[in-house]
Amino acid sequence: MRERRRDYELMVIISPLAANEEGVASVVERIRGAVESNGGEVTAVNHSAPWGRRKLAYPIREYVSGEASRRNFTEGYYVLIHFSLAAAKVAEVERAIKLTDTILRHLITLVEQKGSSSETPAAAEAVTDQGEA
Repeated sequence: MRERRRDYELMVIISPLAANEEGVASVVERIRGAVESNGGEVTAVNHSAPWGRRKLAYPIREYVSGEASRRNFTEGYYVLIHFSLAAAKVAEVERAIKLTDTILRHLITLVEQKGSSSETPAAAEAVTDQGEA
């Protein structure tokens, strides 16, 4: 029996050190490859206004490849990705995201369809979040 596909939103914050055209494109392609290799489909990628390079609400301390200590980041490059995927395969996509060093934070949310039989009025349910700094 084939598992039902669900719609998800993925917000990633990319390190400002990799926030050039090639860096953002490589992160988006890596995520697209992870989704498509697990039988999913990326429906939209948005990093134009209001997304893009923005100041963070609080500094994030992360390791940078090639450095022995953590660095404080006060801004990042936001990218919003919409995709559909079987629920059991979300963990595989999340693993690929966690292995990408240039991603500071990520959040995957389940997008509920309007008019569903859900009792809660919320439009999205949090699925996963990378740990706090």
